[in-house]
Amino acid sequence: MYLPLDGPSEHAALSITDTASELKVGASRKEERTIVTIQPLDGVIYFGFSNSVTSSTGTKVFKGQYFSLEAGELEEVWLVAESGETVDVRISERC
Repeated sequence: MYLPLDGPSEHAALSITDTASELKVGASRKEERTIVTIQPLDGVIYFGFSNSVTSSTGTKVFKGQYFSLEAGELEEVWLVAESGETVDVRISERC
């Protein structure tokens, strides 16, 4: 059964460094989110499901790539860049 996304969505810009940052818009994850999106604008980033993600252990998202991931409000998604890099990233949380 297909259920369309019909709830509110939010988006933001994050500066991702080699210290893991949680993918969320604002202070906490959006209630009832179902999908998050990631788009690094000027570099490569990596995502994982704990704050211990690194560029060696995370899943790579290429510069300019638009990536969607199913992630409920309880699922932590963390982003990190390679050592010494700062990457401008657009994110969204969708319900």
